[in-house]
Amino acid sequence: MTSIAEHFGRAREAIEARPALVRWILGGPVTVILALLATAAMPIWLPEGAAGIDHLVIPIVLFPATWALIFFYAVMETRPFRMVVVFVAGTIVNLAFVAQALVGGGS
Repeated sequence: MTSIAEHFGRAREAIEARPALVRWILGGPVTVILALLATAAMPIWLPEGAAGIDHLVIPIVLFPATWALIFFYAVMETRPFRMVVVFVAGTIVNLAFVAQALVGGGS
């Protein structure tokens, strides 16, 4: 039976063996998916404005900036494994916000 540390060690070796492929995948389709997830989660933590629509409009307006921030992180990060960990953590956090809203705990 293998331990979790061994699985992470193998994953780290596989990721660091192909940094260009990992950077291409994370900088392309994964960046768009993570930016869409962040945009979907923003209405939950943004406050409502006076008209009641600011928490819906602002994420749409900020989508290009969110995408650019995530894209430039993927391009400029020097350690591919850390980049994967940050992307997975961001995905989990945003999915938790969206799931909370869908279950009924959010706005």
